[in-house]
Amino acid sequence: MNLAAFDLPEETQALSEWLVSQLTGDNLSSVVTQLSAVHADQDQDLTLGTVCGDQWENILQDGFSELTQTQLQQLLTHPYLLLELQELLLLEGSDFWQKHFLSQNNDSEITDNKLALQEQLFSPPPEPETVQQPVDYKKSSYRKIAVLGFVSAALICVAVFLNQQPSAPAGWGWNRPGALTADIPANQYLNRLADSANEWFKKPTETKASLITRLTQFRAGCETLINAPHPQLSPEDRVWLIERCQAWADKLDEQIVALQKGTTDLKTADASADALINKLVKALRNRAGQIS
Repeated sequence: MNLAAFDLPEETQALSEWLVSQLTGDNLSSVVTQLSAVHADQDQDLTLGTVCGDQWENILQDGFSELTQTQLQQLLTHPYLLLELQELLLLEGSDFWQKHFLSQNNDSEITDNKLALQEQLFSPPPEPETVQQPVDYKKSSYRKIAVLGFVSAALICVAVFLNQQPSAPAGWGWNRPGALTADIPANQYLNRLADSANEWFKKPTETKASLITRLTQFRAGCETLINAPHPQLSPEDRVWLIERCQAWADKLDEQIVALQKGTTDLKTADASADALINKLVKALRNRAGQIS
């Protein structure tokens, strides 16, 4: 077992670089477990806002270069903050963080997944194969004659029934028709995606069932976004968008499962969902600002 938490650099700069590598690597859970064992007597009331203060934007853009030794030690002695910090950096971090996340996970499996993702983005879907089965025309003709009248009557009934039904409501958010197909510059496209995500707040969720439905619909929009070609974006921005949306989708899945299992209450889940949507809207607008 690699006891990384017991081999910490002493210099502030080296410690900040070490912390960056741990937050963007795949061993953070182990490091948090080790640090928690060492600092089990620490209180659980400290927050990221208390530690980082007004330096939060600098952290998102450039890492921990502006943090003092005391601030770094506060993060290490309250390791539960590191998992929350990793999530926020993945959702809101600048290219500085994204490059570290990619370089830290540059093993063959991750590389293969990235190549597969790029191939999915830039390659046309394969043509479906049509397999024709041999037909016994003699038997088939008798059956067709026997059921033709019945089928015709049934189709008429179905048509009448459908005409009497109210039309299905149009999709919202990223599933709204035309939301992903507008021929506009990349920065406008990302801002439009942010506007579509903001439609989450147009309909209040007053019951657990309605919140699950709304989350499920937004999650479906994430899947639409992941699978869309996004010709408005550069290859780099497409990969960024897909990676971010997959992270958002994972968080939505966690919230849906928690609601279904009853491990969270409506108020907490609703607040968490609102916070997540606000974060992803902010990330999209920040990326749009970088492009423009």
